[in-house]
Amino acid sequence: MSSRHLLRRRLTTLALAAGLLIAVPPTAGAQEDPIGGGPVVLSASQCAAGRFCLWSGAGYTGAFWSTGSAGVQSSQVSIARTVWNRTGVAVRLYSGSGATGTWICVNSGGLYTSTSMPSTSIRTMTTAIC
Repeated sequence: MSSRHLLRRRLTTLALAAGLLIAVPPTAGAQEDPIGGGPVVLSASQCAAGRFCLWSGAGYTGAFWSTGSAGVQSSQVSIARTVWNRTGVAVRLYSGSGATGTWICVNSGGLYTSTSMPSTSIRTMTTAIC
């Protein structure tokens, strides 16, 4: 076993013990850990400081997408069930592409772990609140 793999296992074990990660049981078609350690553990730690993050499932599960860029962008999650805005500015989530359609605004620091927000595209704002 490589030292990188051992370090990853130790860090994962420590994080699980601290209650920071949510283990996802293996399911058909579960994404595999690229290092070969089994199913990927999904968690809030996927969303780094300064990023805006979306998950397709509640509680940090499902498909994950994040950005640290400004402006209008297309996301890969059309309906977000977990949303975390770790940027310093508000972000609008739009139902249509190119920042069109209905929108919902998530203020800087906003965290929703069980929601249903359209998120076909997003626009970062210039202020921390909507």
